[in-house]
Amino acid sequence: MGAYHHSQETMATVLAKFQETQCLQEEQYMGFREELRTINSTLGTIVGVLKEVLNTRRDTVALQGASDTSMDDELPTTSAGASGQDALP
Repeated sequence: MGAYHHSQETMATVLAKFQETQCLQEEQYMGFREELRTINSTLGTIVGVLKEVLNTRRDTVALQGASDTSMDDELPTTSAGASGQDALP
């Protein structure tokens, strides 16, 4: 009977260690998931800022293009230049 009792104690110890390890793994997994959520949130913020910068840049370029066009309209043109043809000397 001694061997059987010893075997049960060993099994109980192994089971306890397994459960402890499993609990630690679950804690690590939950910590890992939380870190991933944080990273995902941070990346979302970065993407949002980059989109804002891109939209601002597009608006700036569009405004510059509009102001360049208005300056071109102020240039003197000949009747030939106005029709899109080069004026002859």
